[in-house]
Amino acid sequence: MSIEISIFDPGKTYFGRKQFDCEHPVINKFVRESLPSQVKRQLSVAYVLTDSDQHDQFAGFFTIANHAIDMSALSALRLGSLPKKIPCARLVMLGVDKAYKGRDLGRRLMKQALAITQQSSTQMGCYGLYLDADPVAVGFYEKLGFLLLEGDKSPEPSPMFAAVGSIATSLRSSQ
Repeated sequence: MSIEISIFDPGKTYFGRKQFDCEHPVINKFVRESLPSQVKRQLSVAYVLTDSDQHDQFAGFFTIANHAIDMSALSALRLGSLPKKIPCARLVMLGVDKAYKGRDLGRRLMKQALAITQQSSTQMGCYGLYLDADPVAVGFYEKLGFLLLEGDKSPEPSPMFAAVGSIATSLRSSQ
């Protein structure tokens, strides 16, 4: 298996994208129906995992966008004095096809998203990475240094945040 990560090209046909199944109906529908148009409209940037041993099979992806979060949402993190709106990146969606589960590809995608966030912070205001974690993924994100902003909201998604400082630590420890 030779998995490669690259920026998603909305003009390219990805083998297996229309059959993508990460066992999450909302994410599956997004990949099959909306991903190319979202990227074309510059609402987010997507990164895709492809398996070159399987005709560049669409194996996984994530989308990331600029975002701002209210300072009050970060009060649980006790970060000190901050402006009312905090610039950050937002992980909008992430999924790995069920045929590729158990191969650490979700972690690989997250390392890419964290590296993008860290790089963004050196070029413009970006305090960290925000996401809404599905209940089954909270532990996965906690292992990557994310903190729950409002506690575990199961069965609803739980808002989580990783500040740039903790991202740098997370990236160093996972190498």
